[in-house]
Amino acid sequence: MLKPMITIFSNTEIISNVANGIDMFANLVDGYLSGINNLKIASIMLMMLAFMMFLFLVIIIYVKSIISFLKSDTQAKGNEDDEPEEDDIFNEEDEEKLNKIIEEQDREKELEKELQKELELARIQKESIDNQKAKSKEEELQPQEKEILQNEAEENLQNSMPEPENNVEPQQKNSQESSGIGFDWKKGKKQKLEKENNDSQNFSTETFRYQQSHKELSELMGLIIDMIGRGVDDLKIAQTIIFRNQGKSSEDDVLQLIDSIKEYISLCLDNHFDKLPNIKNLPSEQEALIHLAKGDTTLALTLLENLMDYNIDKSTSGNPEAKKESLFNEISKQSCTFGTIASIHDIHLATGAFELAVELNPNNVIAWSRLGDMYSKTETNSKAIWAYQNLLKMADEEIYPQSVANANKMMSQYLYAQGNSLQAAKLYNSSKQYYDSLGINRRLDKQEIDIIEIIESHQQSELQATIERILSKKNAQTFEFM
Repeated sequence: MLKPMITIFSNTEIISNVANGIDMFANLVDGYLSGINNLKIASIMLMMLAFMMFLFLVIIIYVKSIISFLKSDTQAKGNEDDEPEEDDIFNEEDEEKLNKIIEEQDREKELEKELQKELELARIQKESIDNQKAKSKEEELQPQEKEILQNEAEENLQNSMPEPENNVEPQQKNSQESSGIGFDWKKGKKQKLEKENNDSQNFSTETFRYQQSHKELSELMGLIIDMIGRGVDDLKIAQTIIFRNQGKSSEDDVLQLIDSIKEYISLCLDNHFDKLPNIKNLPSEQEALIHLAKGDTTLALTLLENLMDYNIDKSTSGNPEAKKESLFNEISKQSCTFGTIASIHDIHLATGAFELAVELNPNNVIAWSRLGDMYSKTETNSKAIWAYQNLLKMADEEIYPQSVANANKMMSQYLYAQGNSLQAAKLYNSSKQYYDSLGINRRLDKQEIDIIEIIESHQQSELQATIERILSKKNAQTFEFM
């Protein structure tokens, strides 16, 4: 195929024709450009063409810069969107749970409002009934009062008759008597009757209002000891104490107090205090329990303090390392019991006890939890957060669910105060699920409330017998709390 093409283009006629054509085109262009005017026109056209190309280049550069700026802006926004915010860990499921919590709170508020309305209506009805009774009593007393006033007016009129200048008409005298000028036993009796009527009216109105009085934990320790002596389980005791305390103390405070009192009783039953060398100079276990039931913690704390000092002396008397560690763990546990009972009246003393417990056993989860509670109550927030964080790092939620739930609840309050409401709601929801699973905040029914009132009514009279019954297990080889 190449040979025919070479032969065709190698023909002299074709080559000459092409050369003539090129020469003609060159002459034409040369002739066109040979004129001055034509040269000027060509130069102007070239300049315009160059200017247009310059403008086009500028436009391209400008558009390219705008596009690059927009790309960089979108990339920056994409990077910002890719960065995980602190609250992104709160997923849709947590949002639904939060909404459920909010709905439950709104429902409780509505129920409270309805209850308040019902109580207000009942109070108004009771007031109207009391007013009607008071009016009927006044109507019954009016004839007697009128007779008394008439007798007074007649006596005054008779006394005023001999002295014309002091003559006072009966109506004016009656008005003076009614205005309170002068005093006699009859008028005093009238005022007394009116006062009794008013007092009875006020008393009946106030007594009708339902007001559940709350008690401090110091007033409820006797009830705890009484219910322990009756073999009531811990959950029922906690429900009762929270009901009587009306939420003034946290769930963990109540549960820890119950555990500490039971631990103190266990120390008594295990003869720990009998081993003290100076036991004769110390209060008896029965006397300490009686005072503890009455809200006085001094005797119980005295026994605990001497027991802790005794064990500390034992740990420093050349025991092997394993024995020393065991004693430290035991003292740490006793320090928690001491601190929880001491926290009823002295937060600072309790804080020192929990600090000692942590120092002796850094893995004591309960000590870290209680130490955080004490720091929180003294408004030492930074130390409280430090204690709760240490607890959450070391505590297994399956082994220490109560301590973890308490730490989550307290941490949620701190995060909420810092403005991190979503993370706070997540921790609070986790804590609430645990306490709801226990049922510790369940509302007691009427029968349970009646039983509590019966127990409280006999608490003081049966206190001595209850403590004797508890300590009667001391000589038994085994004992247990139901």
